Amino acid sequence: MKKALIGISICMLLIGATTIVTGDWDVGDSYKMHFPQLPDVDGVDVDWGYWFLGDDWKCTETGNVDDIHFWLSWFWDDPMAIEEIYVSIWSNNPQGPGGYSQPLDLLWERVFTPTQFVMREYGSGNQQWKMPWGEVIPQFHNLIFQINIVDIDDPFEQVQGEVYWLVIKMPFTMEHTVGWKNSKDYYLDHAVWSTEPGTGEWTMIDGIDFAFVITEETGPEPECCLVIDNMWGGFFGTPSSLNVNAEIRNNGTAECKDIDWNFAFTGGIVLWGPNSGTETSLLPGATVTVSSKIVIGLAIPGIIPGNVTAYADCTNNVCGPATMEKQMFLFFILLAIF
Repeated sequence: MKKALIGISICMLLIGATTIVTGDWDVGDSYKMHFPQLPDVDGVDVDWGYWFLGDDWKCTETGNVDDIHFWLSWFWDDPMAIEEIYVSIWSNNPQGPGGYSQPLDLLWERVFTPTQFVMREYGSGNQQWKMPWGEVIPQFHNLIFQINIVDIDDPFEQVQGEVYWLVIKMPFTMEHTVGWKNSKDYYLDHAVWSTEPGTGEWTMIDGIDFAFVITEETGPEPECCLVIDNMWGGFFGTPSSLNVNAEIRNNGTAECKDIDWNFAFTGGIVLWGPNSGTETSLLPGATVTVSSKIVIGLAIPGIIPGNVTAYADCTNNVCGPATMEKQMFLFFILLAIF
């Protein structure tokens, strides 16, 4: 633990460091905890100083902690570029020393550098400053900022129903002091602070829960995408058949439902047809072959040109109607009986 914390006290760079990470979190976005603990815009900020601040959350769905978002303010509204952020996750001791819940065992820790997080200005309010042991400084700052740590490599995997502690240490200098913003909502016990987290010595910050959100990177929503891979048939086709056939494939990641398909014939001599139909479902990667069986006609390239077009679509198809057109040689003197 101590080795991981040595770099945390390094003096900060001047304002202007560049970050490349995006991924702001806004109200209405997804989360994987009891509920988002949103900032109290007219609340207090707890001074980070040389100590560690922590708050608990309950996992609502097993999976990775890919993104961590939290809110803060700067003393005198005077922000600086952040060189490092130390973040750790701890198990829960529901009845620790002093009779309140607190972090127990260190489960995961990281030190994040500027290319791994982004800070954005979030809002403003009439805010006070609070030392973790209780001293309150009246309102003298207004700006609120949001830190977004996203796409975490080798993330912590949380388990549904478990309670964890998020412990963060931000850098401190006499010129630039930062504080973790309190949440307008409370969950379980209050936040805690410690100067030596590895010793198990935690002190409750009375009346304070911190503003933060735990999320998982879920990736794009699954989508249905229909394509037609192949079409064949005709009396002299290869392979030959008395039908014209098309192979429809779901090239997406979600089930395609209620697929309407049909064939259209242009040119040549079409005496009767063609067929159409509906497929109830097509799973991702699956194919289905459909046929037009009730056409009587004739097409000879260069003499009696004729084309056949296959078509497939459904309401949740994001790729647009799937079509394929093919000129058929001696398309039919078709004697199909259905």
